[in-house]
Amino acid sequence: MVTDHIDKVTLLNFTVRVELHGAAPGSSKYDELHEEMSAEGFVRTITLEGVSFELPPAEYSRVSEETKYDILKKAKKAARKVMGIDEAFSLLVTAAETSRVHHNLSRAD
Repeated sequence: MVTDHIDKVTLLNFTVRVELHGAAPGSSKYDELHEEMSAEGFVRTITLEGVSFELPPAEYSRVSEETKYDILKKAKKAARKVMGIDEAFSLLVTAAETSRVHHNLSRAD
């Protein structure tokens, strides 16, 4: 008897928070960060029940089957391109298998 076996792929909802040390929110450094994070596949919105919402400043989302370490590596690459050295930024990566919840996020255009 031949049985097809399909591995279930688990997609995780990653949220990444980036702080650029010494850069003011809304500064050109954060504009550069947004571009670099986008190039690494991150977005600045989340979609919940078919509605898109903007994330707070310097937070990014990515839905992926990658590990949290893979996501951290991509975010570090983007931040390093902007700031030059690892000591000039901080990152936090969280992952969830279920959908996220929010309070008072603005709808994305």
